[in-house]
Amino acid sequence: MKLTIFEYILIVSTLLEFNPLFQAVKSVRAKSVKDVSVFTFLSIVIIGTLWLFYGFSIKSIPLIIGNAIKLLTAFAVVVIYFKYRKNN
Repeated sequence: MKLTIFEYILIVSTLLEFNPLFQAVKSVRAKSVKDVSVFTFLSIVIIGTLWLFYGFSIKSIPLIIGNAIKLLTAFAVVVIYFKYRKNN
């Protein structure tokens, strides 16, 4: 399946709109999650999971790629939160 330029733009915009990867990197470097709201990232995990299932159901590669990456990075922030929350 060949992606169109529009689909590439959708993937990139999905990743840039609120990518938890930046928070994950910041938290690991600082070894602190003082300013992290775990409920925000849990909601991203839940919503990302729903969008991912929807992407699979309609066979939309941009939805699958964008939300899979966002889901994994949000989940990583949740794991990091529970790892470093005792340090705060």
